[in-house]
Amino acid sequence: MLVLVAAVTGCDGLRRYDARLVAADSLMQPAPDSALAIVSVLDSLAGDANLAYRDLLLTQARYKCYADITAGDDSAITSAMTWYSAHSGEREKLTRAYLYKGAVMEELGHVDSAMYYYKTAEVTADPKDYANLGQINTRIADLYRKSYGDEQTCYEKYNQAYQYHRLTGNKKMQLNNLCRMFMMNGITHLNEQDTLFNMALNLANEFENNNKLCFLLELKCRQLSRTDSTQQVAKHIALHCLNHYNQYINNDMLMDLAFLYAKENKLDSAMFFLTNVDEKLEPDDITHILIRKNEILSIIAQQAGNQSLSHQYTAASSRLSDSILDNRDKYVVESIENEFNLLKHKHNQSNLNRLQWAIIGLSIVTIAVIVLLTILYLSRLHRTKSIIKNLEEVNTENYEKMLNRLEDKNGIIERLLSNLVALIRLSSKNGVRGSTSQVAQQIKETIVDVANDDFWNELRAYLDKKHHGIISNLEQTYHLKEKDLRFIELSCCGFSYVVMAIILDYSPNYVLNKRKILASKMGLNMSLQEYLEHLIME
Repeated sequence: MLVLVAAVTGCDGLRRYDARLVAADSLMQPAPDSALAIVSVLDSLAGDANLAYRDLLLTQARYKCYADITAGDDSAITSAMTWYSAHSGEREKLTRAYLYKGAVMEELGHVDSAMYYYKTAEVTADPKDYANLGQINTRIADLYRKSYGDEQTCYEKYNQAYQYHRLTGNKKMQLNNLCRMFMMNGITHLNEQDTLFNMALNLANEFENNNKLCFLLELKCRQLSRTDSTQQVAKHIALHCLNHYNQYINNDMLMDLAFLYAKENKLDSAMFFLTNVDEKLEPDDITHILIRKNEILSIIAQQAGNQSLSHQYTAASSRLSDSILDNRDKYVVESIENEFNLLKHKHNQSNLNRLQWAIIGLSIVTIAVIVLLTILYLSRLHRTKSIIKNLEEVNTENYEKMLNRLEDKNGIIERLLSNLVALIRLSSKNGVRGSTSQVAQQIKETIVDVANDDFWNELRAYLDKKHHGIISNLEQTYHLKEKDLRFIELSCCGFSYVVMAIILDYSPNYVLNKRKILASKMGLNMSLQEYLEHLIME
């Protein structure tokens, strides 16, 4: 099976890694013990990338298999974390490295370091890496719970983890987080307890997970036992679990039964269940157990009429509770998260400020473009109105005669002259009022678009042929630019300044000024038109 997995996963885009490592990674969730078996024997691997990947997977597999975490695990995950931090493109693995570095720190008892690495993993993770984000939020919530941190935050972290696992479709992880949420539900969000219980119960039954089922029923039993009117229901649930899920009965269920029998004044039964409570637990768990045991012993002593002993047990329970409240780990956990949240807020605020300035800049540019386009539109509108006004005074006969006298009939020039005549008539017929857009469109379609490169080439050839190379001689003599030559060519044709403005897409006033500018540029002691007429007459 392992050979087959290696063969398949070795072609999934992870070719830079040893196929055995890829196979182990694919088995990490469904079979972590198999993943550990593969990675544990991989001593000779080529390349730092494979070594970093092995260290990550080895730590992850050992943690998932509940192996004793040692300084060696810390060294391995630190090595992997260092490598992935220095190499871009491995965001998911870097997130995992931070996550399991935090898990190792937590196992070694370094709560502050654990919280730091969990938060670093959360910041590093891709926003769509729902699987790792779910794990991270669960770890942070567990850290809050174990260090007796803020219960509301703890509940919200479990809820966030549950939402991430819903996005991945991982129902087993959904069940784990629903159980934790329901566990916190006795303290906060009481209005949701029935919904959470039913959701978790349905998933536990779907997976036939009797361990989780018994855990949920114990939590329900403990909630019901707090109220006198529901204590019999609580007792029924506890006995049902004892009879049907005996192998999954935990210390809390035994203490629930001891409490319920003590409240009924059945002291022998209460002591029977209490003496079966296992006190060989982790320090955090034993404190919780001792608090509950002292509370139950206080009730038993009170029911037996020994008020003094009852007070002693109550005082002992209070001292243990106070010791929990004095636990400084919770302040460390909360301060580290607050510090990360503050940095994240500042980063988000910085991004928001940059976005705001970008929007402001874009708005300014947009407004400037709109103003510019408006100015251009109004300028063109004003130019068109000016042309129309001047065209009304133009006599079409001059252009008709020019058209008739046109030697060596040229199709493009002939079409231009015909269009000019039609344009002048259109303007004279309609007048300025109401005809601006129509004339502007006519200018574009029949005049400006006609004056293309072919038109100018043919016009120049026509004038040079007719007037003994007049344009070519002017170009060589005065080193004129193309746009200046075109202006002179139209002047040689006898076009008025209004018609020249139409063809060149200038304003009439600009054409008049252009004549003076060219005369000065060419060093003439007469007007440009007089000079051109003199050349044509020679």
